[in-house]
Amino acid sequence: MRYTLMYSLLLALCFTGCKTTKKPDLINDQNQVAKTVCKLPRVVEGSIALGFPKVEGLAPSIGKVNITVLFVDFDDVPATMSTDSVFSIISPIAPNFFEEVSYGRMELNLNPHHKWLRLSKSSAHYGKGIYEFLPHRDFIQEAVNLADSNVDFKKTDVVLVMSNPDAEAIALGPVFKSLDPEYNIKTAEKNIPVGITSGYDLNHWGGLWLAHETGHTFGLPDLYLFVNENQLRYVGTFGIMGTSAGNAPGHFAFERWVLGWIDDDQIYCHKAGNVVVEIDALEKPGGTKALIVPIDSTSALVVESRRKIGFDKKTREGALVYLVNTSLPGGSGPIQVKPGVKSEYEFLQDAPMTKGDTYTYKNISVEVIDANKESDQVKVIVR
Repeated sequence: MRYTLMYSLLLALCFTGCKTTKKPDLINDQNQVAKTVCKLPRVVEGSIALGFPKVEGLAPSIGKVNITVLFVDFDDVPATMSTDSVFSIISPIAPNFFEEVSYGRMELNLNPHHKWLRLSKSSAHYGKGIYEFLPHRDFIQEAVNLADSNVDFKKTDVVLVMSNPDAEAIALGPVFKSLDPEYNIKTAEKNIPVGITSGYDLNHWGGLWLAHETGHTFGLPDLYLFVNENQLRYVGTFGIMGTSAGNAPGHFAFERWVLGWIDDDQIYCHKAGNVVVEIDALEKPGGTKALIVPIDSTSALVVESRRKIGFDKKTREGALVYLVNTSLPGGSGPIQVKPGVKSEYEFLQDAPMTKGDTYTYKNISVEVIDANKESDQVKVIVR
């Protein structure tokens, strides 16, 4: 971690009192204590919420995540594509995405059962009920029942049911999740708490659709606005949980911290005064990944560094500032890029700050004082 603390030094005079600099060997200890303040708690009820600790009991975010992939079609919309062709939409792009954004700490392991499974009812029937809890569970369960004699689900963390991409009645692909074993997906080998269904929108979003939905299996919330007006107002095209078609779809640093892809010692937590911190590119492993200023018990301002690397190759480069508020549920802005600033460009594409840029939020000011190909050096003042 590369940083310089900036303290004012007053000469000691008996009648005016004394103020001394803090010893360098105390700095790291103080920052470790401060991280408990920056680890904003998860306070929204339910299995989808941002904050610490990560929701347990759904899919793991560390190590190998095994997804069993089933393919289903319908009497009214029989499959015309091969299962290999449908599978190629999501693989290898989704596994490659998580290999990159997790810095190799997570492996998305897709295990396809290459056979079309014909469900018992029309696509329109499933399309009407799939967005409700029990009908969605029953949809996935029917597919599992058809495959169970030929598929070993023993190591399965998530069941992914790929609907025939021609079935327009299955409009969107939701995630099923239940922490109650009674409502889990049942297989011969085990109960599974999480399932994903693809819909007709797969034709639009492509393989990163699965990356977005997999984020929900970890407990991450949606970052786009749920109402129809300007749905990308909060994060623009930053972050896969905002949109599957963004210029910089890599998860935000705060999300990666929650999921265990960033370590505590890669976060600089700053509570008061002046500090200069060099923040390393989020897209590359190692180094300081974010500077966080706590505001209250559930919100903080975060600064990270974005570069044209990997899946973020279309981003504008620079220091990205955003507000995290763990008291807000998905769809209402738990992450907001540069709140209070009107973007001159669509989808907040101008949000990353370059050398000389400044941004102020409440009592916090951020200035980019230097930048190179791999990092941004920022000065943060908390008044």
